[in-house]
Amino acid sequence: MKIEDIALTLIPNLTPLAVAHLLEVFGSAEAIYAASEAELISRAGLRADIAKKIAVGYGLPQAAREIESCQRAGITVVASCDGAYPERVRFCADYPHIIYMVGDTSLPNSSTLLAIVGERQSVSGYGNKMILKLIEQIAELMPEAVIVGMLESCTDTTALRIASTYGLQTIAISSVALSELSCSEYSRLAEEILTSGGAIVSEVGSTSALREDGYSADERIVAGLSDGVVVVESGEIPNIAKCADSYGRMLFALPGRATDVTSWGTNRMIASSMAHLVCSGRDIVNILDSEL
Repeated sequence: MKIEDIALTLIPNLTPLAVAHLLEVFGSAEAIYAASEAELISRAGLRADIAKKIAVGYGLPQAAREIESCQRAGITVVASCDGAYPERVRFCADYPHIIYMVGDTSLPNSSTLLAIVGERQSVSGYGNKMILKLIEQIAELMPEAVIVGMLESCTDTTALRIASTYGLQTIAISSVALSELSCSEYSRLAEEILTSGGAIVSEVGSTSALREDGYSADERIVAGLSDGVVVVESGEIPNIAKCADSYGRMLFALPGRATDVTSWGTNRMIASSMAHLVCSGRDIVNILDSEL
C-alpha cells in the first residue's frame, strides 16, 4: 500500500468502479498519479476535471495525514493490491480500493462468513427470537462460521452480540471513522467485538479520509465479504440483499405473516425465488454445505 492508493480514494466523484477501471488500465495507483492529464483522459476515458485533480496530485497531502493518523490509532490500512485484502470483496465489481481494519485482520479471509441482517432501526420480538434460534444452531453445527453485520444497524448488532455469546467470531462493518469509534454511540459494542477477538472494518480510517461526496460502502462490504446473507425481517427488499444478489452470494430469508409490515421484504424475496426460505440455522447450514 502506497500513499497514492489512499489518495486515489479521496478524489470527489471518482467512484469505486472508476478507481477499479483506472487500476486495470494503469496497473497501480502510483502509475495513475504519474500519468499526465492527457493520458488519463485518452487511455482511461476519465472526465477532464477529475483527470486534472489527479495530474496535480490531489489528495496526496491528505493521504499522508491519513497514514500518520492510522499509525497512531493502530488502524491497519489495506489496499486491493495487498495480499491481506479480502479475496471475496476483491472480486466484486465495485470493490473499495482501500479498507481500514482494527482487531483480527485475518478474519475477513475466513472460510465461512455469514451476514445476518434486517431492519436497521428496530428488531421485533419475533426477530430477536429468530436471531437467537438461528445463531444457536449455527454455532452448534458450524462453529467455524464468522458472523458479519453493520455496526449501525439494530438487527445486525443484535446478531453480532448474540454470536459473541455463543463463541462465534464476528466482524462489524462501520460507516463511522474507525479513529472516532471510541467517541461514538457504538463504542461499547465495538469494544466488546474487539475484546472477544473480532474485527471492525470500514472504508473510513479517520475524519481525514471522509469522502467529500458522502459515499458509504458499508452495505456493499457486508455483502461482498459474506458467503451468504440472511434477512430476518424487512419492510422492503434491503439494499444489502440486492448487492449480495448482484455479487452472486447466497440469499436466505425468514418467512413472516402476510399482514406484518416487516415481513413484506422477506416474503417477496422468497416468492420471487431471490432467496432460500429458511426457518432455522440448520436450514442455512445445510444449504451452505451443499453449495460451498
